[in-house]
Amino acid sequence: MKNLYIYFIIILVLILLLITANYNSSSQRIDKRDFAVEDTLLVNKIILENRNLEKLKLSRGEKNWILNDTIIANQYLINLLLKTIKEMQIKNPIARAALPNIIKRMATQNTKLDIYKKNKKIKTIYIAGETPDQLGTYMMIEGAKEPYVVHIPGFNGYLSSRFSCKENIWKSKRVFNKLIKKTTIKLNDNKSIHLSQSNILKLNKIYCESFLTSNKNFNVEVIKNRTPFITMIIENKDGTTEQLNCIRKKPVNKDKYNHHKYDRERFYAFKNNTLMLVQYKQFNYLMNSDSLNSYFMPWSK
Repeated sequence: MKNLYIYFIIILVLILLLITANYNSSSQRIDKRDFAVEDTLLVNKIILENRNLEKLKLSRGEKNWILNDTIIANQYLINLLLKTIKEMQIKNPIARAALPNIIKRMATQNTKLDIYKKNKKIKTIYIAGETPDQLGTYMMIEGAKEPYVVHIPGFNGYLSSRFSCKENIWKSKRVFNKLIKKTTIKLNDNKSIHLSQSNILKLNKIYCESFLTSNKNFNVEVIKNRTPFITMIIENKDGTTEQLNCIRKKPVNKDKYNHHKYDRERFYAFKNNTLMLVQYKQFNYLMNSDSLNSYFMPWSK
């Protein structure tokens, strides 16, 4: 009877040790599987960096998020990024047979995500490409033993595109980001027009369609050296001065619009060494003036 009691105690101790070991192991595993950051309101800095040596920093300012310390960031994309960081979670582990190839792929192709709260780094995540069905994204927390397939419940798609390191993607598409004090429009016949205060306020509501960069079929230098049809001199309340050159654009569909010399929907805008594509309708309130309309859209006479 005494031996039976001793055996019972030994078995009980072993069970307790096994439960404790499993609990510790599970806690450690959960910690390395916890991709989401719940309270994104406290996140004040995000750094993205990839293997192509592209790196950008997003910082929370008093009124706006700031890209690389100087550029106002696109708030829609910031909100989408914070929502992604908050809601993403593991969809499933990676099959053992596929794990070596995925790890090898992540070693050469990944985006590093650093998340900061109160300027203290709280998490680093490595983000690779999408799964073959494009319904998940391979991710790995720094210090973890292996990557996982991550998704957002209810969203059918992959998440890697939300962590782009391309600076142009993160720029705010607002053409004018500062408070404007005075605006002078210089026309190509040496005439000048000063905008009223009510029209000046509307300039901050103008957005470009996209930012343009050079490639094998498009040269920004060629475009920006063209003679602008209108030049806007902007004097900001912080004492800085900016210049926006409005430049004609050739029609895209030459067969359909072969009788049009210029694109009648969009033009190029060049400011602060950045070339933008802007729709004429963004300046509709200016074109209500007959004198300006004849310069913006002479074909509408």
